[in-house]
Amino acid sequence: MNPNGAPFSPDEQTRPTPSSPFPPPTGPGSPVTAPGSQPRRGRGGLLLASLGALAMLLLIGLVAVTLGLGKDPDPGSPPADPVTGEPGWDLAAETALATRPMPQLPEAAAFPHALSTRTPPALITLPPAGGRNGVLADQFPPTPEGALAQLAELTRVGLQGADPKAYELAYASITAPGAPGVDSTGMHRTLVDARRAGRLPMEGALTNLSMTFTPMAGLIKGTTDGGRYAVVCVIGEVDVTANGTPITSTGGDCQALRWNGRTWQIAPGAAAAAGPIAWPGSDEALDAGYLPLRSP
Repeated sequence: MNPNGAPFSPDEQTRPTPSSPFPPPTGPGSPVTAPGSQPRRGRGGLLLASLGALAMLLLIGLVAVTLGLGKDPDPGSPPADPVTGEPGWDLAAETALATRPMPQLPEAAAFPHALSTRTPPALITLPPAGGRNGVLADQFPPTPEGALAQLAELTRVGLQGADPKAYELAYASITAPGAPGVDSTGMHRTLVDARRAGRLPMEGALTNLSMTFTPMAGLIKGTTDGGRYAVVCVIGEVDVTANGTPITSTGGDCQALRWNGRTWQIAPGAAAAAGPIAWPGSDEALDAGYLPLRSP
């Protein structure tokens, strides 16, 4: 169990491995109905069958957009204000670190498949939070591992229920002035687009739809400004259930964070470049530099 309430399993040697890395054609993209019946309408007049389509859209989003890893910020969004006039920050070094391209992997690497037989070179211990801000845990220590723990908490809390509003609130709770807006993030856009395509309410919990993110591996891309600025990535297992039909894939996020003297915040200025996405614990994940996460 991680310090934020999400179970980590870096020492797990085996996980269910499908015969194919791709979900079967009878998965959640097919309407879930009783034989010979028509799709029933749930509360608010929603077709329950549309939840199956939404789950498939979310899965497509996890792989194609990789919940923030596979797409750069929306080019139509206004550029973030770099908070000029604030002394003590090397904006040029921050921008260079955040925007430096990272290696990309084929989409198949994100689907559940065999774990690596190699021993990871190290593990990352995520430190516990020192408090809460009303939305999620914060006040992690001023270390790269602390920044990674904050990102893992943001992603875990923000993705619960596949609710764009939940992610928006979580993101806003740790965002510094001048940081990229939530609308520019691939993660938020994926949730919005999936709900819109499924003709479902744009916010709020849905009885027959659930989504959880379990952080499982992390990558520290680098730091600057004496360690007060860090670019980190987290990947984990994403489980979506629609009408009782489960699907599983990998999701994750890369973010640039700044230490403000008390907490880690989404940094002003340039957004982090897209990072690699792979099933945690696989050869591809290890080759990309991801290390398993563990609790203290």
